[in-house]
Amino acid sequence: MNMTSSALNYQIKVDEPWTHYVKVLITGKKPANTSVIDFYLPIWSPGSYKVRDYSRHVRRLRVLQANGEFLYFEKKKKSQWQIDWKKSELSTAMDEFTIEYEVYCNEVTVRTSHINLTHAFLHGPSVFMGIVGFEDHRVELEVTFPPCWTKVTTSLKDISPRREVFLYEAKNYDELLDTPIEIGSHETSGFRVQGIDHHLAFLNWPQKLAGDLRKDTQKIVEKISEFWGEIPYESYAFIGHFFPKTYGGLEHHNSTAVQYDPFEVGYLEGYRDFLGLLAHEYFHTWNVKRVRPVELGPFNYTQENYTRMHWLTEGLTSFVDDLFVFNCDLSDEEHFLKGLTKKIRFYQQTPGRFFDSIEEASFDAWIKLYQPHENSKNSTVNYYLKGALIFFCLNSLMPLQGRHLRDFARELWSLYKARPDQGLTKDEVLDVLKTLCGQSVCDEFEAYITETGELPLEEACERSGLEVHWKRPEGLYWGCDFKKVGDNIRIENIVLDGPAHKCGLNHGDEFLAYAGWRMTHDSLEAWQKSLKTSQSYEILINRQGRLLKIEVSPEKKPQELEKLTIADGKKFDEVLRSF
Repeated sequence: MNMTSSALNYQIKVDEPWTHYVKVLITGKKPANTSVIDFYLPIWSPGSYKVRDYSRHVRRLRVLQANGEFLYFEKKKKSQWQIDWKKSELSTAMDEFTIEYEVYCNEVTVRTSHINLTHAFLHGPSVFMGIVGFEDHRVELEVTFPPCWTKVTTSLKDISPRREVFLYEAKNYDELLDTPIEIGSHETSGFRVQGIDHHLAFLNWPQKLAGDLRKDTQKIVEKISEFWGEIPYESYAFIGHFFPKTYGGLEHHNSTAVQYDPFEVGYLEGYRDFLGLLAHEYFHTWNVKRVRPVELGPFNYTQENYTRMHWLTEGLTSFVDDLFVFNCDLSDEEHFLKGLTKKIRFYQQTPGRFFDSIEEASFDAWIKLYQPHENSKNSTVNYYLKGALIFFCLNSLMPLQGRHLRDFARELWSLYKARPDQGLTKDEVLDVLKTLCGQSVCDEFEAYITETGELPLEEACERSGLEVHWKRPEGLYWGCDFKKVGDNIRIENIVLDGPAHKCGLNHGDEFLAYAGWRMTHDSLEAWQKSLKTSQSYEILINRQGRLLKIEVSPEKKPQELEKLTIADGKKFDEVLRSF
């Protein structure tokens, strides 16, 4: 590659994929007025709000001049380094420098990179270092890989001068990080919408799919892009990996990376859920990658970026994902209502909703959502889940004012287009809602996101033409899980104010015996059938090596949402078929 002062040149080399390493070279020119340059590897990924410290996978880091002489550099922080020309022992000082290093890539998630004999998936923040002061420079990226591999899939602009060279361009460092790369011999397909190419690139394409994935993805793209009013990119790539027991998705500016279990998509329910994942990540093309909270860009990749507005980024997206699949006629009423029922039931079984507002949960994403523990459900709320239900409530209110969620989204889109480099504040979003629906709806919505009170879910169901069916399940309620560990029983996931919590049982206790009889997991069901809710029972537990007697009193299982059914088809169509 030819070096120009206006560009940084990146090279990635996957020479020995069985080692899981990628070699990265970054070449640039030092400004004439400095002798020191700082560079760094991100500690987190936009869209996944957790410090991941990717630099722990870096090895063989060195810095050289164009003539091969080594430049002095030292580590300043866990993911930051500094080059110093004045401390370097050079026979000839030169402006051009190259940073070389290797990154170990062997973690199968959408937030990390993975390399083995079959493919290389490169997630930008985990691989590409940035150079302070060079973030706005144009980037050229050359990719080299084993001759047995045949394809590169990425949304980066292809500027290859000939067929055997794989050369790409990014307008800046942000775009480089925000564009994943799949290399290998994966299956590819595609379609066009409004004259724009959409690529499907899937590793381990399942032998059995419960639908036509290409046609169904195209329907989702057409429906969502029509909802927003326009397509904001020149091409788009769906990059997918099918590995057993995987699930995940991460949005990018002009692409997404998803992972799913190949056996799940072989039957209809699992396939529909996979389409919901695709719809979720594709909707993010507008909502968060462009329409975004003001705090989420420009990014500081070396520290946390806080926002209280994930009710917008993930809440809105989590409400509409399955709804778009339903409105594309790719699922039916039963499947959609089953999913909505599960959301409401899980939310109502989360005591933490009374302690954290969704704004607080958003701000604490860095320490809570992505690092759950046995008490998480008792102390906080999932902003994906509550956010989806907040917008379910809002969506039921808007038709009463002659408005629909599409109007809300398009007004936000207009704000974005007026100033694409600047995000939105909470007040600006609320002003949009006030203009569309009036002060009372705006005030009610603001209470949803700032307070910890119950959401008016039954009222929202009624306004949406739905009937709520409750049930009280049979059996005893303990307010904990009994997990099988070998033949033994371990107590887990104590629910706040449940029977286990009230009697002093702890997460991790081992249930040993009752009335002098050794208890195993195989005897648990028969034991419970002999108990009554009006009595107390003494059990023996092992807690961190000590034997303790605990008196337990099971209760009747609490009432829970059984199902939702359509009571008013006209309302249902107006509120939930209006997309």
